[in-house]
Amino acid sequence: MSVDHLFNLDQRFSDLTDPLKSVAGANAEPMTLWVPSEAISLHSVDIPTAPQRKWAELLPWMLEDRVLQPVGEMHFVVAGRDDEKIQIMAVSRQDMLEWIRVAENAGVSAQAMAPDFMALPWESGILSIGWRDGILLVRQSSNDGFAATPEVAWALVDSILNDTSAPPRLSISLPDASMVPEHLRDGADINNSTVDWEFAHFPAVNLMTGDFKPKAQETAWTFWWPTAASAAVLLFILVGYFQIASKDLERQIESREKVYVTSYSQLFSGPKPKPSSIKDLAEAKIEQLFKQQQSLQATPIAVLSALDSIMIACQCELKSINVDGEGLEMKVTNGSKLTKKSLNIPGYQTSLRQEQQDNSQLFVLSIRPVVKGRSN
Repeated sequence: MSVDHLFNLDQRFSDLTDPLKSVAGANAEPMTLWVPSEAISLHSVDIPTAPQRKWAELLPWMLEDRVLQPVGEMHFVVAGRDDEKIQIMAVSRQDMLEWIRVAENAGVSAQAMAPDFMALPWESGILSIGWRDGILLVRQSSNDGFAATPEVAWALVDSILNDTSAPPRLSISLPDASMVPEHLRDGADINNSTVDWEFAHFPAVNLMTGDFKPKAQETAWTFWWPTAASAAVLLFILVGYFQIASKDLERQIESREKVYVTSYSQLFSGPKPKPSSIKDLAEAKIEQLFKQQQSLQATPIAVLSALDSIMIACQCELKSINVDGEGLEMKVTNGSKLTKKSLNIPGYQTSLRQEQQDNSQLFVLSIRPVVKGRSN
């Protein structure tokens, strides 16, 4: 994540005169920011006896007499602790809101903020002093430091040096060495390097806590996950629907198969076939029936069928029967009743004659189908 100073964000504004060209809110870049230390006060207080989870409620009242503004208008952050004390940073809530607004207007989503004096390098026994646009930055320890105008800052540096039995060594980085008071130049390490805000080590301290905790960064997934979730739910519903439809179809198929097997058994004799073989068996049976129908319509069988109306109750005794391709000739005895019956059969030419044989009367009945266009 990139790092920069809050005061450098004005370089990101493309056109301050046209609000429509502002990059605020458009694909905000997440950044950690250095903020002006002169707006932040540092306090050291005894460690509260209450559980740490309740410190956020207790700190405003513990520092009520040390801050200039009402505690309700201040934001407090625990910067560090030792065995007996905790270090507190106090900053105006209005300043926090203003810094966040400036970042948003520059198209930046602030993820963390820390006092800019912490961008100075620090080592035990060294007092680091740096420069930011007319303001001196001073760092005494990992979490202790300040920022002020040169007049105030040099006076505070003198106070720090005078209040310690082993004064720290000075490491001063200023654009002009003549800015350092003469009495501080001896033994001081003076150079003209500037603070590199982008590459300075960012501390663990973060002013953006509590009400100012940064919002979760919106990504493409943030916008698409409702659609993806809806698609997943729809897919789940479709899979369930197809499973239910498939089972229902299987039940319908089983029901149809039972109907087909039952219908086959009602139409044709024999054992119940498997559902998969019903079609072939039914076609074979139907073909066999057609062949039987054709056989019944052939001349011999058709002629015999036509004789039913004549031969009923004739009390005849069949002696012989001769069938050829043109018809049938039947010889019977005791056929006197035949002479009394009508031998008219539609579609057939019939004749009955009597012959004498062995003291018995022999009747010869001939029947032939009438062929159109043929004359006897």
